[in-house]
Amino acid sequence: MAILSGCIRTGEEAEIVNSSINLKINEPSTDYVRRNASLIKVNNGPPGVHFYVARWDREKPGAATFDHGENAFSIANILSITAVEDSLSPQEGLVKFNVNAALAATDLIGHDEARKRFLSVLQNIRKAGWHIFIDEGDPRLRGQSMLNFALSGSSSSSLDADYEPTFSEWMSTRSNMLWQFYTNHVYLTVSFSREPTLLHPQKPGAYLISFTIESENEHYRGYVPSNQRAQWKSALPSHLEYLPEMRQKKEDELRAKGVRIDETYQNPPIPNLNE
Repeated sequence: MAILSGCIRTGEEAEIVNSSINLKINEPSTDYVRRNASLIKVNNGPPGVHFYVARWDREKPGAATFDHGENAFSIANILSITAVEDSLSPQEGLVKFNVNAALAATDLIGHDEARKRFLSVLQNIRKAGWHIFIDEGDPRLRGQSMLNFALSGSSSSSLDADYEPTFSEWMSTRSNMLWQFYTNHVYLTVSFSREPTLLHPQKPGAYLISFTIESENEHYRGYVPSNQRAQWKSALPSHLEYLPEMRQKKEDELRAKGVRIDETYQNPPIPNLNE
């Protein structure tokens, strides 16, 4: 099982990872809270949405394992975890986890070391069997081509987890750009943020890394407006139907510029909308 947000721990530090709490998509919130009663604070958000929040001190960070069979992975140096439950779909239990962690055990880290650690996180996710996900309306690009596309103004487009940016490219990558994955009915988004006042390439910076884990249903509910969430299955097709045309238009423009399109990429299947 991969251990993320930094490197695999050994010795005394391994005890922290071994004592990590478990995160399970679609687990009943009552079970999650019962297991972690000393950590969890319940907050109510928008009507019907419940947040289960756990926080750790920077000096004594937490750890967690996302329990998903052969695709499981662990996260170290955690500062907070927010689990989300929606009363509109109570049978689904917890549908999302937002995890914020430090990229290193220390506050400051060299920018190239941060690059290497972050890339190691992405590589470990891939080794755990997660597939790269490209939004249905975005062009099917890989490597530097996708990085250039995102940097040109499409910063919400997913970057290629298999591509290793140079140090110069890393420093040009903006905070909160996305690396997206999916496997076995679960979606994962990874991003980082860096302290904007500590950007000198030869001096240490400060980094945080964020993981958003969503059930398949919750991922696709995100395609519809909030006022349609209760009827998201019937509303979803109309919000997906224009995306292939958007992708085709972007790909045609890029092909004309000599950019290679990854014709082998296939969209993941959408949920069964008839259930």
